Amino acid sequence: HAYDEKQHFSSDESLFGSCVMAGVFFITTQLVKTFILATFMIIPEETEVHSLAAVPVILVNMLDYLAIYMMHGWLQKKAKPNHLRILAVALGWAGAEAIVHYLIPLWIGARDIEFSWEYIEMGLLSNINILLHLSASTAVWLGMRNDLGPLGMSVVAITCTGQLILSAFGNHMKKSLALGFSSCSVLGMHFTIAISLFALVGINYTIYTKRTETTNSQQRW
Repeated sequence: HAYDEKQHFSSDESLFGSCVMAGVFFITTQLVKTFILATFMIIPEETEVHSLAAVPVILVNMLDYLAIYMMHGWLQKKAKPNHLRILAVALGWAGAEAIVHYLIPLWIGARDIEFSWEYIEMGLLSNINILLHLSASTAVWLGMRNDLGPLGMSVVAITCTGQLILSAFGNHMKKSLALGFSSCSVLGMHFTIAISLFALVGINYTIYTKRTETTNSQQRW
């Protein structure tokens, strides 16, 4: 019994370490992306959404998938279970993003006397982004499979493309308020896209894992 508890504690500690490492990957990737955008790419600041202005952001955001791929490769060498690898990368990524982008503004806002709905929206957006990080981690893991098939790879491509477009135009979502959309509508659109991508890649993951389990059981017999 003591041995089982020790093994369980070691597994939890290892999972936490994997989440921390994923967070380090996230922070490093954001620093590299910021350096590239500030040094080599010119992004015009316009009052309205412009599709060409989002192209450099989409190209640079591809580094996120490269970092997630490297993180999955690192966890694969550690012989982590597949579902734990996906979860560790997603939670580490989401946790680091929450600390970098939301913790300081929320902390400052919580100490202010005046209440603002902006901080509530930031908290909701942070939770919505967890779905996106889970989708990205799952999509990259599926993309690393050699036996996924053309349909499965198409779903992975759609998921990654959708997230790249959303992340690029997400910076312009506040500008949509000037076009007559309320902040709740913009947040609702963000959630709808996030849950759709999450459901799409989740179904793909379920189909693949069940098919793999069936194949392995048939081979054993």
